[in-house]
Amino acid sequence: MKYIWLILCAAALSVNACQENKALQDKDDAAKYVSLLTANKYPKYDILPKLEKKDIGVLLKQAGNNDIIENYPIPALSAAAYGPQKVGMIILYTVESIRQQRPVGVSNRPFITDTTAPQRKVELAEVAGLYTSWWDQHKDKTAAELKNISPLEGTPFKW
Repeated sequence: MKYIWLILCAAALSVNACQENKALQDKDDAAKYVSLLTANKYPKYDILPKLEKKDIGVLLKQAGNNDIIENYPIPALSAAAYGPQKVGMIILYTVESIRQQRPVGVSNRPFITDTTAPQRKVELAEVAGLYTSWWDQHKDKTAAELKNISPLEGTPFKW
């Protein structure tokens, strides 16, 4: 009887794990990724999804989203937890990672800093427009060309 119970528990865990894996695979779709982020249901401490240039337009629709989330992709280059962040900033971090073709993340921090005043917190409203304008002007360019055209060029901002 004990063995039957163990087998049933293992089977239940397997089914649950398969459902979770399906949800995790869906995050590689831009709309699903945005949905997971905005619902604050992105797998905590997971890395960036595998998104491409074609996904940038979908992502940038949420660039100005000021909702605060705690579940978002962490930079693969970092072991630090950065606490709550705005959806829009995580979206911009994702777009920048796509632009620079760095699937592990563009920086070890999921937010922008001001090089002239490093202690100052850069507001989402200051940078979201830079990314949407950049995309409007350059969306017809190839991924290779976009890599060399920074939305932050000419500003004191950096990732």
